[in-house]
Amino acid sequence: MRALLTSLALVIAASAPARACPEGDTPFPPQYPDPALFEEGIAAMAGQPPWHEPLEAVVVPHHLEVPDLVALGIAIARNAAPERILFLFPDHFNQTGRGFATTTRDFETVLGHVPNDRAATRALIEGGLPESCLFAQDHGIGAVLPFIAHYLPDVPIVPVALSIHSRPRDWDRLAELLAPLVGPDTLIVQSTDFSHYLPHHEARLRDQQVLNILAADDEDALLRLHQPDHIDSLAALYLTRRLTGRPALVLANRNQQEVTPVRLAETTSYMVIAFSENTGPVATRLVDEEVLVVGGDLFLGRHMPRLLSDELAEERTVQTALAATGGAALLLNLEGVLLEEMPTNLPHLTLGMPADLTQHWLERLNVAALGLANNHALDLGADGLAETRAHLTRAGVAHFSHAEGLDISGLSVVGLRDISNREAPYRDLIAQADLDTLIHPDDQRPVVAFFHWGREGMAEAGPREALLARQAMARGVSVIVGAHPHVASSGPVVLDGGDAILFFSVGNFLFDQFDQPGPASSGALVELRVFPQGTVFARQLPLPNLFDIARGRSDAP
Repeated sequence: MRALLTSLALVIAASAPARACPEGDTPFPPQYPDPALFEEGIAAMAGQPPWHEPLEAVVVPHHLEVPDLVALGIAIARNAAPERILFLFPDHFNQTGRGFATTTRDFETVLGHVPNDRAATRALIEGGLPESCLFAQDHGIGAVLPFIAHYLPDVPIVPVALSIHSRPRDWDRLAELLAPLVGPDTLIVQSTDFSHYLPHHEARLRDQQVLNILAADDEDALLRLHQPDHIDSLAALYLTRRLTGRPALVLANRNQQEVTPVRLAETTSYMVIAFSENTGPVATRLVDEEVLVVGGDLFLGRHMPRLLSDELAEERTVQTALAATGGAALLLNLEGVLLEEMPTNLPHLTLGMPADLTQHWLERLNVAALGLANNHALDLGADGLAETRAHLTRAGVAHFSHAEGLDISGLSVVGLRDISNREAPYRDLIAQADLDTLIHPDDQRPVVAFFHWGREGMAEAGPREALLARQAMARGVSVIVGAHPHVASSGPVVLDGGDAILFFSVGNFLFDQFDQPGPASSGALVELRVFPQGTVFARQLPLPNLFDIARGRSDAP
């Protein structure tokens, strides 16, 4: 412990003069005397339920231009019923030099009293953190405390100010000191704003990089972010991620330009981020975003009509699928051809499916759109594809084929097929002109490339797929999703510092692959949260094997 204390003391530099502390142990007075500044955000979040699972940390803004976002982050934390709040924020006025600081004082706010967990803050001071008066004037804490007083009354806080000049080795030492304070009874509140001092179009690119790095949970890429171009406190984000060990889920992303009609040369961006187990879908719209879930291959022919004629099999399959998607709008790859009348002599690998059965399932699963850019869409030639498209059009189901785009849920989704069963040379079919269809005329609209590529059983990108992914990224694509291998990749990979994120294969959604040699089939989902400024947060969700559930080989979750 003494070595830790010495190390922490070494990173603490002389502080610049700060506002004098109140006399004795008097609490810090309110920074903001007008309750209306906070009541607007609280009113906007009226009726917002607490988070659906234990919440370990939340990131909120500290600019009162977006009081609803601050209120959202603290409001959802009510279910945690914490005994303590560890409050991390950037030292805006460089009072800590290259280090960190805390205080043992309570806080008064316009919405109520916020007590200090003195036992914890005294332990930090004994561990080498100085006690500072900077907390009297820094909006990084002052703008958030009234929301804590409102939503989490009487919960004591452990405030820690973090220098922008500190470094990862310093953060690791601090994490070691903070670790005993973190547990199921502690909520971490990280007060952090994102891209600073950039015009909106540049800030939006920086935000997308942060979103993709958080989605991939890539610590190396996180450490390459720039302060303040990407974030005002990389230390705070690093510590929250390290102390919770949980993946990030971005619930809101907004830029200052969106809340004012005046053109700003320099803007600030804001995010609300939850850290919890986060394994399930969050299909509900929380503020102003749209949600779309992307899945893999859907095929309802061959053995499926007989299997799904059993009402119990249908019901358990549907309920399992809806639990996995949260009932959100769904985009799938339709693997095969829709037929009004099914012939009895289709070859095994010619994929046809009954149009009426398929339409029934599309409705039950809340399928909003289908991709037809795959190797089986032309199994019955151009006429079969035309019949499929005509049926989907009559049913009101949006769809797209090879090198075609579809605007949906605030996104543009473009399908590209690199393999075919009918067109020589059968592989490596995507040309530069096809890739150019990824360029959307509205450069503020995020683009998702939906590739059909690779080989069956292939779970990671090969050289060809890596090349196509880079070429898609060069055309402004934010998210790349792939299908065809019938197995799901282990998780996303961030490309080029966050410019794009790659989900190489989402595998099967519902497909009748019986036991066969090679890797067992599997599937995953990609949940897309699309924010009005033109950014998107993508994360991989688990998907049970729906085919096994349909045939009773696996219990529904």
